[in-house]
Amino acid sequence: MAVAFIIGNGPSRKQVKLNELEGTTFGCNAIHRDFKPDYLVSGDAGVIKEICATQYPKEHNCIFPDWSPVPLDFKDIIIEPLREQGFTIEESNPNNHKYIQIFGNEHTGSKQVHVIGCDPLWKIQNMRGTEDNPEFGVNFFCGSQAMLQASIMGFDEIGLIGFDSIWNFKPNTYQNIYAGTQNYMREKETSRLRIGTDDPNSMAGIQEAQIKKCLDKFEDVSYTIYKGRKGFPLTYDSFK
Repeated sequence: MAVAFIIGNGPSRKQVKLNELEGTTFGCNAIHRDFKPDYLVSGDAGVIKEICATQYPKEHNCIFPDWSPVPLDFKDIIIEPLREQGFTIEESNPNNHKYIQIFGNEHTGSKQVHVIGCDPLWKIQNMRGTEDNPEFGVNFFCGSQAMLQASIMGFDEIGLIGFDSIWNFKPNTYQNIYAGTQNYMREKETSRLRIGTDDPNSMAGIQEAQIKKCLDKFEDVSYTIYKGRKGFPLTYDSFK
């Protein structure tokens, strides 16, 4: 049996000795600051910029969306029309590399484009959809995206660690050990978190829907949710 662990960044992650996990590890976003998983997954442009600035992908496997570096010489040709459209351009060491990766973020009242210096030989692969639906999983949050990627890769048993919002939900609380640090919201962020999983537009509610899509899509995979160090079968009834 092929075993994988998806390591989220909820507080319960601290109860688990990550280096002792027996299986392939998929880590989310800023986990690279403390632990090097077998695959580092991120879809957040700011976090990806942070990751690339350290040249982490030079030695470690990463999974990012829409990764397609272009030569540095094309930067102005691509960027200037975006600048004219009112986008804010955020650059991260583009002139230190011969290639760049461009990510766009468009939020309410804000348009951003991130220009990231990179090397096309870095160990970065693109996020994948399913064979029957290449768009499956587009815009998934990082944790559910990592769960999806492990499922697509063919792992039979997948454990979720540090997914506190599933089993220990706290209304209006951003349960992330990196809350308040670079590229992360503060612990209290009520405007985005709303009131809980009963609200389908809350962060927890959206992630719940994404994880349930994976449960439905990959019925032959055995999923486990870890509450600290103890694992339980992950089902629709796991969400509280």
